[in-house]
Amino acid sequence: MKNKKNIKLTKKNIVLKIFLVNHITKEYINWLNDKKVVKYTEQRFLKHNESSVKKFVSKNLNSKKNYLFGIYFKKKHVGNIKLGPINRKSKKSDISYIIGKRKLWNKGIATNSISMVSSFAFKVLNLKTLRAGSYLSNIGSIKVLKKNGFVFSKFSTKNNKKTIFLVKMRN
Repeated sequence: MKNKKNIKLTKKNIVLKIFLVNHITKEYINWLNDKKVVKYTEQRFLKHNESSVKKFVSKNLNSKKNYLFGIYFKKKHVGNIKLGPINRKSKKSDISYIIGKRKLWNKGIATNSISMVSSFAFKVLNLKTLRAGSYLSNIGSIKVLKKNGFVFSKFSTKNNKKTIFLVKMRN
């Protein structure tokens, strides 16, 4: 992709666009420090501030292996979804996501966002395989992945938590 800053994916009331440093808000930083929001992520071990978030967003923006999208529902930033790191040789990538606005959990936003990013990964980037990991206790995330055609790959244990990995192959 020549200029990934201009990438914009749309479906229903959801827009995914590359997340830029100037998109960072106090509300976004607060999500990353909200124990309920990050309960099932590795972010729960970190304390976030404006500087650390700017560094993370800049790193992803400048990376050729990562696409960090802001998830916008009815024009409001409600979460993020990341494609990466991408292995161009094997045509594989991880996918991860977070819906920060708790009142919008279970509204189909993550399901649609994963669908949009999966389509982008397969049709635009010509990837063959996507992989997502979820703690076994995160039933909602596993359901969302299965709705999107992800299937069981393997189990692992990380930080004393059982993790399930699911994959989706390009049709």
